[in-house]
Amino acid sequence: MVQTGAHSYVKYGWETTFGTKSSSLDKVFGLQQRISNWSTNNSRKVLGTLNKVEPQNYAYGQQNGSLTVDFVLSNPWIFRALYGAPSTNSSGSPEVHTYQNADKDISPFSVEVGVELGATDQVRSPLGCILNSLSIRAGIDDLVNCSANVSYGKESDAGTSLDSSPPTDDVNFPYTFAHGKLTWGGTEVAEIQSCDITFTQNANLLYTLNSHQATGAYRQLFEITGNFQASMLDSTKFAQLLDQIEKPNTEVVSSGMELEFTNGGSGADEKTITITGSGLSIGDYSVTGIEPVNPIFEEITWQIKSAVVVAKNNYSTAK
Repeated sequence: MVQTGAHSYVKYGWETTFGTKSSSLDKVFGLQQRISNWSTNNSRKVLGTLNKVEPQNYAYGQQNGSLTVDFVLSNPWIFRALYGAPSTNSSGSPEVHTYQNADKDISPFSVEVGVELGATDQVRSPLGCILNSLSIRAGIDDLVNCSANVSYGKESDAGTSLDSSPPTDDVNFPYTFAHGKLTWGGTEVAEIQSCDITFTQNANLLYTLNSHQATGAYRQLFEITGNFQASMLDSTKFAQLLDQIEKPNTEVVSSGMELEFTNGGSGADEKTITITGSGLSIGDYSVTGIEPVNPIFEEITWQIKSAVVVAKNNYSTAK
């Protein structure tokens, strides 16, 4: 029998100790999650020898793997991999979870992927997972699509005991382009066609003698970049490029950018994820084309120094 995604699941949970499987694998990345790429490497070395052209032996080095999980934005919990555990204000409704001040340390997590194979099921458990990058993209007449690029340096032999009731998305609201708004320098960007933002940790796994598996991880320069395309309505953004002056380094919408996704609800029904960036700088400005009877669009790439992510939902405890 051919196995499809209907015979599998993926879930994750935060680790207390790097490389030790989480005792609470209770989260999914988002709605319509799928693993688009997954590879494991044992850093094989081929040994030759004098007086022979064929390999004589193999040696093996560090174990490492990578997987890419694509999903539709719904819940905010993956931001903990970038900012550490959020602060939560439970004094009202909705609950407010704030992710800010990028953690200097890695927040590792465990992933479990189960596949029903019939006679012998397969359960794989990548451990010591680190989030290399998280991309969020919204475009006209599309979902808000996300991609999480994950690296890991520890995995044992596959198990056979499937989770009979894997977790589902708790917030469970599929954001689309119609739920999004981009504010730039205090003004909402009109007639926007697409926008995206990417958080890159530049994280690395750490290895040591006497083990082929990773023993830790560390992060380097944290970069937040993005771009958007919108109708060209004035010269404001082009002038900012020429001035070569960044917007002030302060978490104020009028001084940077804000990307908001909301279901439009209020109180306990509100489900909102807002990313507010500061230290805004334009990298490239381009015009897609000036042609007869066609709209003129400008495309801008940008970078910010820092961001605050605020999620509002009816969960008093962040996962």
